[in-house]
Amino acid sequence: MVFNMKKLVRVFFSRYAISAFIILVELLLCAQLVFSAWAYSYVAVLVAAVISLITLVFVINRDANPEYKVSWVIVILALPFFGTILYILFYRRRMTKKEERHLRGLFAEINNHRLGTGNFDMLRRRSPLASGKARALMNDDTLSEVYTGSTSTFFGDGRRLFESMIRDISEAKEFIFLEYFIIDQGVLWSKIHKLLREKAKEGVEIRLLYDDIGCMKTLPSHYEYSLRTEGINTYRFSKVSPSLSSVHNHRDHRKICVIDGKVAYTGGVNIADEYINEKERFGHWKDGGIRVSGEVVRGFIKQFLSMWDFTTHTISDYEKYLSFVEPLKFSDGGYYIPFGTGPIPIYQRPGGKNAFLNLINQSRKYVYITTPYLIIDYELTESLCNAALRGVDVRIITPGIADKKKVKLMTKSAYPYLMRAGVKIYEYTPGFIHEKTFVVDDKYAVVGTINLDYRSLAHNFENALWMYATPTVQVCKDEFLNTVDKSERVDESKSKLTLSERFVRNAIRLFAPLL
Repeated sequence: MVFNMKKLVRVFFSRYAISAFIILVELLLCAQLVFSAWAYSYVAVLVAAVISLITLVFVINRDANPEYKVSWVIVILALPFFGTILYILFYRRRMTKKEERHLRGLFAEINNHRLGTGNFDMLRRRSPLASGKARALMNDDTLSEVYTGSTSTFFGDGRRLFESMIRDISEAKEFIFLEYFIIDQGVLWSKIHKLLREKAKEGVEIRLLYDDIGCMKTLPSHYEYSLRTEGINTYRFSKVSPSLSSVHNHRDHRKICVIDGKVAYTGGVNIADEYINEKERFGHWKDGGIRVSGEVVRGFIKQFLSMWDFTTHTISDYEKYLSFVEPLKFSDGGYYIPFGTGPIPIYQRPGGKNAFLNLINQSRKYVYITTPYLIIDYELTESLCNAALRGVDVRIITPGIADKKKVKLMTKSAYPYLMRAGVKIYEYTPGFIHEKTFVVDDKYAVVGTINLDYRSLAHNFENALWMYATPTVQVCKDEFLNTVDKSERVDESKSKLTLSERFVRNAIRLFAPLL
């Protein structure tokens, strides 16, 4: 009881709780000012109505997903003028002119280190259809290009992935880059932390970037300072502050590890014990990721440094780190595109969503998907349905045991419409599946951090690896089919919601795009 009370006091007086309290007070004060003005002046009511009307016209005419527009229209109509304030504060990540200049300089620096069009031209000659999908990803936003001269290994188990990563870290000679949404103090982090300290003493350059909100329950508030004293150059992404800002809504959900420019890792795994099933949460925790080596590592170096420089307001020496990358003499013959996504206006287009749409819309035989959440917009829903209706074998695996009840309810509510079109839904009965993979037609695969929900597809910074004609595509397919064997197919009776569940679902769905 004493321990729980101490923990409660620590949480209550933490920087996060205090910041949340101050933000809530700021919102309440804004609301009080607005409603007080209404109470004492008909003019104020008229002004509020006019401002709300102007805002509605602005919202409706924006180039944005219609579902986001509907959610904001409801907020603005329900809270005249105050809804406009919320829209201005939270609709998009606002940047100062200084930030815009830095971002332009950063993107220009990164694009100076493109390899040219040779790999893309080879892909176009081999498959015009695949090159079309690749072209859609190759833009200034995603910082991506086509790589060959590489190999990859897919891990359908978090423990095996981290065992491989730890071996590679132990052999590092030049630099180690780590970027994770969650780092939790436990068995896994203890092993990695010990290795990083040893490598720092050996003179290896180490950079670590972690998300402030992602780690708010797992690391001390100023943990980065103690890591810096150990030679581990560490920063928190988007520190929580007691201010009304959309910045807090956009988190760094990426998972990247780069070692010496020789190998890189990404996938769904964070650095926490549940990802290696050292600690049980929601049954068996199934996750996956990928190890790459060769020319493709360039893409991961650029992805990491772009977020590092965005966070620290610096521009790194890209050539220094990219010079360590060498194409493999004996590669797997496949094509790779590491890409990143993020919120508007930093990223102009939803790269992850568009990559998925292109794969689904042009599929011929099958589309296999694993995702912990299935909260998707109309466009993605119809894309999956249309694929199934034209005879494509569309299968989706979601968790049997959910980590969040309301999110599970929203995921479950997507089942009936998809199933009526012929989409097959499975739930991973041993526990929680956190893996994020797409496998299509024995040709394509995407492995990364992108969940099929609004947060990943619109709000967070994410990363993934697109693959074409690599042996790993077949490995991903085999892993999916093995997981299907451990899962239960959802039938119509299991997809039904009770009256109370439908009520909660409908209420949440109104604002799901904003969450």
